Amino acid sequence: MSDASLLSDSVSKLSLLSPSVSVPDWSLLPEELLHIISKKLDDCFDALHARSVCTLWRSIFPFPSYLSRTRYSLPTLDNKGTWSLEKIPLFLFRNRALASDFFLGGIRRDEPEEEEELPSPIQCSVKVEIPDSDPRLMNLLDCQIIPLGHQYRMIGCNAKEYRNVALLPLNQEEGGRDYVVLLNFTKVLLVFRSFEMRWRRLEALTTATCEALFTFRGKFYAIFINGDVFAFDPHFLELTPLKPLELVNCGSCNDLVQCGDDELFLVEKIIPRNDEVLYFSRLTLRVCRLDVEAGQWVVVTHIGDRVFIIGDLGNVSCSAKEFPDGCGVSGNSVLYTHKPWNETYFYKYGVHTGREEDDLNCWRYSGDSLVTILSTSPVVALRVESGVFNPY
Repeated sequence: MSDASLLSDSVSKLSLLSPSVSVPDWSLLPEELLHIISKKLDDCFDALHARSVCTLWRSIFPFPSYLSRTRYSLPTLDNKGTWSLEKIPLFLFRNRALASDFFLGGIRRDEPEEEEELPSPIQCSVKVEIPDSDPRLMNLLDCQIIPLGHQYRMIGCNAKEYRNVALLPLNQEEGGRDYVVLLNFTKVLLVFRSFEMRWRRLEALTTATCEALFTFRGKFYAIFINGDVFAFDPHFLELTPLKPLELVNCGSCNDLVQCGDDELFLVEKIIPRNDEVLYFSRLTLRVCRLDVEAGQWVVVTHIGDRVFIIGDLGNVSCSAKEFPDGCGVSGNSVLYTHKPWNETYFYKYGVHTGREEDDLNCWRYSGDSLVTILSTSPVVALRVESGVFNPY
C-alpha cells in the first residue's frame, strides 16, 4: 500500500472510531504511518507539535537536532576546571494575533526533558519573560517563526574580562570533528584547538578593546573599538587586518552583520563632533559590504529586502518579505535594540529630515514606524507601530 493510500485509510478509520468527535484522535494512527511522517518533517517546530500529541508519538518523533543545544567541554585557562560552550539557535517569533509584537532570542528545552501531553488542538509553546510582567506561554501554532542562525555562549566563565566567544568546525566535509574556539578576553584573544586541548594567546595587532567576534566562510572576524577589523585563519593562526575605511571627523563605533554564508556587512555608527562634544541626536550610519577577494570594505546604499537587527543578543539579518504588509517592518533598514531609551526607529538610506544642512547620502532615522523596546533580556521583545512619525 502506498503512503497516500495508507494515510487515507487510517484517517477514514479514525472517523469511524470517533463519529461524535469533530477532531479525530490522532494518537490512534498506526506506527507504520508515524514513521513515514517522521521522515518527511523538515520544520523542527512541526516535530515539536507532533511530539506533544502522546507518548507513542514522542517515542517515534525524535527531538529536533536543530533545537538541541550542542555543548563542548573546555578546560579553564588554569586547567583546574571546565567550562561549557553552548550553541544556541536563534529565532524571531511574531504573534499573529498581535501582529505588532515581535520576540527575538534563543529557546531551550524545559526540564523534564520530555514534553507534556497537551490537549487538542495539537500545540507546543515557548515561555516569554518580560521584566515587570508575568511570564506567559505563547502557543507556537499562533506564531510566525523565522530562524536566524545561532550563537555561542560560554557557560561557567565568570571572569570580568570575558566578552564573547566564537567557534568554527574543521574538516566537516571529511567527517572530521575537530574545532577551533576563539575567546575574547577584552584586550586579549585566546584560541583553543580541540586536537591540542589547550589555550594559547594570540599575538596582539592592536591595543584597542575587542568588541565582538564573528565567523564567516571558514574564518573568524574580530572587530575592535577603534574600528580595526581582523580576519583570523583557524588553520594557520594568522590574523590579517582588513583595509580600513576612510576616517570621518567624528566619533564612531562598528558592528558586523552576517547574511548567511553569502555576505558580511559592517555597520558604522557616526556621531558628529564639534569641539570634542558628540551630538548623539544627529547620529547617522555608514553600511559597507566585505569584498572577500580584495579584503576591503565597499560602501553600500542598499541591502535589498533585508532588515538588520543589532543588539546585545547578537546581530542578525532577516528578509522583510517574510512579514505581512502593514506590520511596520520593511526592507533596506537597520534597527538597534540596545539603546538606553525605550522608543526608537528604523534607519534607512536617504531620509529627508527637513534640515538643509543634513546630508542625504547616509542612513538616518525613518519615521515610517515607531519601535517600542519592551525587553532586551532574556529575549528581545519589540512592538512595531506602522504610520507616519517625526523622529526629528
